Amino acid sequence: MHSIPQRCACRPLAGGLVVPWVSLVHGGHAAFGSLDAERALAAFLRRLCQICGQPLDERCYLIVRPADVVQGCSPEPALHPECLPYTAAHCPMLIPRQFAISEALIRRNSRGRARNGQPRPSGSRIPGCSPWGTS
Repeated sequence: MHSIPQRCACRPLAGGLVVPWVSLVHGGHAAFGSLDAERALAAFLRRLCQICGQPLDERCYLIVRPADVVQGCSPEPALHPECLPYTAAHCPMLIPRQFAISEALIRRNSRGRARNGQPRPSGSRIPGCSPWGTS
């Protein structure tokens, strides 16, 4: 089993699991599998990791379901490379399901705005889909 990533050391826990930054918290209880719409939107717009809430680096990952591949986009924000193994090993929404991991490279242009880079040959990026939810 993977230990809690250092980036997530300050995140709250529920049942011994890290509560993702984008998870809905209702009545003080984490609703694993439900997104807080405002935080999810902020993660897309501000390029934040959905698990730790910290800014994404140049290299990040998407977790997609087969249905997402068919539609060509992911409904959830990206993750840091170090947040992914913990999530894949412990997330109650992922463990019983089939999913694919797509690596997205983010390149910074001269104005400091992010844009899509070319996927690495080993990646399984969804064609025509931005890692930020817009095409």
